[in-house]
Amino acid sequence: MKSINDRLKSFLLDILVREKETQAETWKHLKMLDLDCDDLYIVITETSFADEAWELYQTKNPTKDNLLYLMDGTSKSREAEACMMERFELENDDLEWLVEKTGQDKFARQLLLQKPNNEQLTTIITHSSLKEEAATELLKRPLDNYDLRDIISNSNLKRREALERLFQQNPTNEDLSEIICYTDLGDLEELVWNQFLSQNPGNEELLYFVKDYSGRGRKKKEAAALLIERDPDADALAELIVADQFTDIALAKLRELKPDPEELEFVIRLKKRGMNEIAALCLSLNPNKEQLFEILANSDKKTEAALQLIQLPLELHELADLIVYTSIEPVLELISKRVQFDRSQVNEEELLQVITQKILKNPELLDVDHWHNGEKHCLGGWAITLNEASQKIEQEFGSEIAAGLLLPNYTHLFFSDKKTVLEALKKKSIA
Repeated sequence: MKSINDRLKSFLLDILVREKETQAETWKHLKMLDLDCDDLYIVITETSFADEAWELYQTKNPTKDNLLYLMDGTSKSREAEACMMERFELENDDLEWLVEKTGQDKFARQLLLQKPNNEQLTTIITHSSLKEEAATELLKRPLDNYDLRDIISNSNLKRREALERLFQQNPTNEDLSEIICYTDLGDLEELVWNQFLSQNPGNEELLYFVKDYSGRGRKKKEAAALLIERDPDADALAELIVADQFTDIALAKLRELKPDPEELEFVIRLKKRGMNEIAALCLSLNPNKEQLFEILANSDKKTEAALQLIQLPLELHELADLIVYTSIEPVLELISKRVQFDRSQVNEEELLQVITQKILKNPELLDVDHWHNGEKHCLGGWAITLNEASQKIEQEFGSEIAAGLLLPNYTHLFFSDKKTVLEALKKKSIA
């Protein structure tokens, strides 16, 4: 259980950080309590009383760990470092932590003088500018593939030597692919790529380059060309399409395979070139409800997807999604029957003109962020407000369905920004 002092400290610290107006008074009371280094760390890092807090901090006999954390990018990092040097001898683990956190060469240089282990040398290589010195020392020792990969990725002068060592140690295809993707190898790239090819990479290993994890597309085209010559499965062919590599050939191969639509969903979702062809293929392969909604939302095959969807049992929220994405007659007819709404009583264009006149006369009446907000409404909200029958539908079935049945050809404006809606209404008023 916390003591009264601890609970009061916690309360005052919270106020000190949050309430800027009362900080001086709060700090005055807080200083009277038995504060420890953790409490003062908060004051130093999150308030304007860092100087006073630091003076108090030094009287609390801070440990090495206390000072190390204060050295990690705080306003008192220099003072904490000086205090650390005066009171403690830095061990290798301490120096490694400092190199990793600060990247300062002075800590890396001191660590190099204290017989660092392999892991500590790797930290110097990856987090300081003393890469070559650390790499030179590391290469004098027995190394595993990961150590060599770190040298290859970070050292310019010792890269070739590290590569030669790696080739002698039977690198895995993963070792080589990671090096190619994440390191700018310059004239050594072909050397590593040829080594990779000599190790008979599988389709998945080639696919790693096609997916372009490096973000720079190294060897994407070469890997894709090798992959398409083989017998890639549906997943690989879909990835080729997403990467825009041999799209037409991949589509043709997919049609022959007749894959599960689940393997093709993400191509449609990402809206990549070939997605409409993929959507058409999915539609011919008995897609499930989830896949049909992906096609409906993300491709140009909305009508075809909707016609299949209305053959399935749909929940209320699914009907709402359906009417937002398409206004074809079979969909409107199905939903009208479901909610018992007679659409013949509404003239869509006349209703839109009434709304247009209201909003253009006073644009402040349009609130695109809410269906209803007092006297303000979005476009769909206004349609519901002006039709008594649809208000009952909204209460029972939701705003999307109620508004969608009134303005089926304008559902795309229900969720548009204010500028887009106003421009569309201006065009309607002119027409």
